[in-house]
Amino acid sequence: MEDAFHFGSFSIAPARRSLLRNGSVIPLGSRAIDILLFLLSHPGELKTNAEIVRQVWPDTFVEEANLRVHLSALRKALGDTQREPQFIANVPGRGYRFIAPIERRGRAVVSSPSLLRLRAERPPPRIFGRERVVATILDQLGRGRLVTVAGPGGIGKSTVARAVVSNLTSDSEVLWIDLSEFANGDLIPTVVASALGVLSRTDDIIRDIALALQSRALLLVMDSCEHVVVSAAEFVENLLADTANLRILATSREPLRAEGERVHRLLPLDVPPPEAAAEKALTWPAVQLFVDRADACLGGYELTDDDAPYVVEICTRLDGIALAIELAAGRLEAIGVHALSRSLTNGFKVLTRGRRTALPRHQTLRATLDWSYLLLLPQEQQALRELSVFRGRFTLEAAIAVLSNPEADELIAALVAKSLLVAETPFETPLYRLLDTTRLYASERLLESGDTRTVMTRFALYLIGLLEIAEEDLYSTSIDWPQDFVQQAPGLRAALDWAFGAAGDDLLGVRLTVAALPLFFRLSLLDECLSAVTLAINYLDPRPDLDERSRMKLYAALGWPQMRSTDAPEHGIAAWTTALAIAEKLGDVDHQLRAIWALWVDAINRAEPRSGLSLTERFAVLAADSSDPADAIVGKRMRGATLHWLGRHDEARDQLQKMLAEYEGVPRSRHSVRFQFDQRVTARIILARCLWVLGDEDSALREVEETVRYATDIRHYLSLTNVLAEAACPLALLAGRDDLATEYIRLLREHTMALSLDVWNAYADCFEAELLLRAGCYGDCARQIRRSMDVLRQAGFTLFLTIFQVVEAQALSGLGLHDEALQIIDAALQHCASSGERWCLPELHRVGGLIALEKQTSDASSLSLTHFQAALEAARQDSAVGWERRVERDMVFRRLSSAVSRAEAPNDHPACPPSSPKDDAPPAGAT
Repeated sequence: MEDAFHFGSFSIAPARRSLLRNGSVIPLGSRAIDILLFLLSHPGELKTNAEIVRQVWPDTFVEEANLRVHLSALRKALGDTQREPQFIANVPGRGYRFIAPIERRGRAVVSSPSLLRLRAERPPPRIFGRERVVATILDQLGRGRLVTVAGPGGIGKSTVARAVVSNLTSDSEVLWIDLSEFANGDLIPTVVASALGVLSRTDDIIRDIALALQSRALLLVMDSCEHVVVSAAEFVENLLADTANLRILATSREPLRAEGERVHRLLPLDVPPPEAAAEKALTWPAVQLFVDRADACLGGYELTDDDAPYVVEICTRLDGIALAIELAAGRLEAIGVHALSRSLTNGFKVLTRGRRTALPRHQTLRATLDWSYLLLLPQEQQALRELSVFRGRFTLEAAIAVLSNPEADELIAALVAKSLLVAETPFETPLYRLLDTTRLYASERLLESGDTRTVMTRFALYLIGLLEIAEEDLYSTSIDWPQDFVQQAPGLRAALDWAFGAAGDDLLGVRLTVAALPLFFRLSLLDECLSAVTLAINYLDPRPDLDERSRMKLYAALGWPQMRSTDAPEHGIAAWTTALAIAEKLGDVDHQLRAIWALWVDAINRAEPRSGLSLTERFAVLAADSSDPADAIVGKRMRGATLHWLGRHDEARDQLQKMLAEYEGVPRSRHSVRFQFDQRVTARIILARCLWVLGDEDSALREVEETVRYATDIRHYLSLTNVLAEAACPLALLAGRDDLATEYIRLLREHTMALSLDVWNAYADCFEAELLLRAGCYGDCARQIRRSMDVLRQAGFTLFLTIFQVVEAQALSGLGLHDEALQIIDAALQHCASSGERWCLPELHRVGGLIALEKQTSDASSLSLTHFQAALEAARQDSAVGWERRVERDMVFRRLSSAVSRAEAPNDHPACPPSSPKDDAPPAGAT
């Protein structure tokens, strides 16, 4: 239980983070919410400005003017005035205190809309006549890994599934996916991955899900599969084949017909014989359900012998279908049992013709819905039709925006009372939803009325307004994820499907797609984002100047996810190039900077630092005109990184240290969104690398350790994975700390699996290959690193290819393939010469020298010395003390080995000819 604060007409729960006035949400920024919660936690206490800043902006320098801005917004939302405050009083020069009386009440907290431990969320569902069914299904789940509960719509399949979940052991983990919210079966893998927090970036999303579930004994419940049965069957077959401990419980109107499936057909509730009196009738499940719902509806109902025949007739005519019985019992508020029975008879006249058992069950339920619909007042019928545009749960505020009748509150209450609308209260604000069958029925009625376009337009406009207002909060990396936005995803899909459909409004679809980009970003719905963006671009591209600002944002969105994809990365660059051209035409500095940054990232990822340097200069010129002064600081970070790859490590270190000093106090969230990573983390990654190359290994490892800790503390896991891949793992290996490298590689694996980042997973493979090399497993090393480098080449991520080629060459040399190894070194050196890359140039020559020695040919010594001299020259030119030490160590070892070989030569063999003075003399400056 968690306390919610109530004061005046306001309330707020810490986990919910929504300020309510009389149950309605008051828009308020996340910082203002933080301030309010801090003051509420210390009622009556004076909290100084410094205390509030430390609480709300930890580890960040913030001007007091910033605090005043957020306090002003908070007091405005509360209706406070400076002269007569009711809630927050200011003590000039000192701070603020909360002065109003506060009441704290407990409420149940549900942590996730998808990952449900249903026994904790609510009591087990009350079931009638299904106890043996539940036990049988539990037994089948023990015998097989896939069980499908099959039966007609409304018969109670979901209720039985919830009862099964409630009867599992207390530590069982359950993931509940309601597929009724998704019209496209192709989305099933994406929906499951999103619910599990698996951000897939490969073509095989099911494999990514399987990897995430490898060590988890999970029961996956897939509810309402009937409309996507083919896709569901394919999904469960593939997922079960790739996992060992997963079990799946599906509900569907027909079996999935998947391999290994156990089908339990759910029969209608048993109905008593017509002559049964009340006592006897109450022993039958259908009557038990009816009486239970009637009692709930009327606030007290008992079955009498007088009512019993009518109730039995109602249950019989409804074929024991649970949903139909519930709908019927819900009408007792308006009419009595006798009239209800007569109404049902008239409403279902068609069902009396022929054999009822020959009729499809959905026809029976349709008749029930027809009857229920016809009993509604005209304004209630219209409201039901209009509410059918919602998928999943919606708030009263959302309903008001969509309904055409101004009496929306009363209409919602009427539909809830008549069991056509379900009210749920997982949080303080009630949520509503239409049962799937009711929604489909109402959708058909809406289509018949000819009002679909009008209502869908209102719905899309509501979503646009909601998402535009919340753009900054949705993009923020620190905001607690708002439940309000999670529940918008199913409706967003439906609105986009309509807008881009034959009877829709493409331009409205474009606006909705642009507004939804932050939501797609936060929910990691990559496939859906690309699909909607592509449709929007296809509409705008043939219509020049119709909405160039939206087209610019769409191309930026198209390029963003493809930057980390291994599938056709050139598409992302083409998208960013187009976005840049439009941004230049519009004079949009922000998107110009984003696009130039993306193109710079591509140049660096492709190990083309010369091209990258020109882009950093272009960024710096443009950043001077930016409204955000921190953009110029980001430009210095980009330049510092580029200098490192160019081998100018002294300059890079100085630039990065200056950038970090200037960046203190800059809020991290906005740049994390615009430039993908936390800028402090990315700067410190290159700074640590520079420190090692410049010879300060201890400082480099400390910098890595602190950066890993910082990225973990701010919970920006993309940045954490970045520091593990680009600094922690490689520097631990360079320092000879194999134990530390193993731990960092483990962390990298853990986070790449959670985020499904295939590029960094390939990096982890390459780092592990180097450990295999050190263990003398040359064949395994060569195979693993070649396979991983192929992934990186395909993705266009060749930034570390040269250093990985060093490992590959050493493995081949260990296998005796010295010539092939030297060819790899030569190819890497040629790339460095053409691209300007020289951050590890000394290492390439050093390893080339060692491999040349292994050839044991006449020219081996000369070739080896040439490489060593080149390595030493490059290291000294770049002040690369870290590389220089490795070169000098191997040169000393080479001379010592040569001396030992000559001393141990047998006396009965002719003495080796003396080396030429050129070969034997140490290079200038060598120790």
